[in-house]
Amino acid sequence: MSLARKIIFLLLFFLLLNIYSIYGFDYNEYFEKKGDTISFVKKEESYFDKVINLFKQEEESKYFELVLEKKNSIVEMNGVFSNQSDADKIADLLDINKEGDYKFEDKVIIDENLLTELTKLIPPFKDFFSDDSKIIVANNEVILKGQLKDANYKELLNTIISRMNINIKNELSDEIKVEEVIVLNNEEEKIEEKIETPVIQEVVESKVVDVKSQIEELQLKINNLLQQRKITFERRSTELTTDSKSVVEDIAKILNEYTTFNVEVAGHTDSRGNDDLNKRISQDRANSVKKLLVSFGVDENRIKAVGYGEEFPIAKDDENGLSEINRRVEFNILGE
Repeated sequence: MSLARKIIFLLLFFLLLNIYSIYGFDYNEYFEKKGDTISFVKKEESYFDKVINLFKQEEESKYFELVLEKKNSIVEMNGVFSNQSDADKIADLLDINKEGDYKFEDKVIIDENLLTELTKLIPPFKDFFSDDSKIIVANNEVILKGQLKDANYKELLNTIISRMNINIKNELSDEIKVEEVIVLNNEEEKIEEKIETPVIQEVVESKVVDVKSQIEELQLKINNLLQQRKITFERRSTELTTDSKSVVEDIAKILNEYTTFNVEVAGHTDSRGNDDLNKRISQDRANSVKKLLVSFGVDENRIKAVGYGEEFPIAKDDENGLSEINRRVEFNILGE
C-alpha cells in the first residue's frame, strides 16, 4: 500500500471514530458520575420560562397614550394614564387647558424625555395648525395629522422638528386650510361679477390671499404676546393692573402696524356667580380694554368690545366655579 493511501485510510478511520464518540457517548451518565445534574431538557425549559416572563413583563406595563386635538382654536387633551395626577402633570407641562376624555389603567409608563421634547411642538401646534389637527402619541411614537393654516408655516415647522430629539411621523395634508372671512369673500364675489378679465381676477385673488395672510400674522403676534403676559384686573374691579396696562399698550402698537384691520375685544369669566352678572362684568372689562387701546392711539371705530361672560370656557372650573384660565380677555381679528 502506497503512503498516500495509508494517509487517506487513517483520516477516514479517525473521522469514523469521532462520529462514533459523539453519538455513542452517554453525557448524562458522565455528568451524573461527576455529581452534576445538568439536563438539556431543563435548559430548554429554563429558556422557555425566560421568554414567557419577558412577555408577561410587556403585558404588565405599557406606554401612555395621548391625543392632542385642536378644536375652535383650543387644544384638548385625551389619553390613557395611570391616574388623574399624572394626567394633570402632563397637561401642565404641555400647557393644555382643556380636559378631554381621560382613561386610567394600571402600570402605564410615562416617557419624560418624550414629553419634554413634545413641549417644543405645542406653540407651533396652537398657532400654525388648523382646527381638527392632531398630535398623537401611541406606542412611544409621535404622529402629526391635519393641515397647516399657511404654506409658509411648513418650513418653520420642519425646522422645529429637526431640532427635536424624537422621531415624528408627519402625516399632514399638503392642502392649506384657510379660515374664510365672509366680508372678504363677498367683496371678491362682487368684483368677479363686474370684472371678468382673467388677469385682473388673478390680482384680486392674490390680494385676498395676502389679506388673509396678514390677518393670521396679526393674530399670531397678539396670541404670542398674551401667552407670555396675561391681561388681569384689580380684585372685584374693571380697572386693569399696572402690568396689564403695559400689555395693552404693546397690543396697541401691534394693531397700529396693521391699521386696516378691525378687532374684537372679548371678555370672559368663570362660572361663579350669576350668569347675567358675569356677562355684565365681562362687558365692562372689555370696555375698559377698548378705552385703553383708544388712549394708545388705536382708532375707536376699529374696536368692538363684547362681554361673553361664562359662555365660552376653555378649562374646567373647580367645585366652586372658579377658574383663573377662564377669566381672560381675548383679541379676535375680524378683517378689514
